[in-house]
Amino acid sequence: MGGADGPSVADALIGLVLIGGAGVLIPAAVVLPLIGLGIWLTYRLRARKPR
Repeated sequence: MGGADGPSVADALIGLVLIGGAGVLIPAAVVLPLIGLGIWLTYRLRARKPR
């Protein structure tokens, strides 16, 4: 891919995009389901409480 002088600018940019994408997607994949679970549990607990 890169020349003898190391990785090219394009290779560096692709690497940054991949690392940045993973840095955004992996936490989102963990946090969003937890938020959804919290909302769902809150809804269930409120629905079950007597008036």
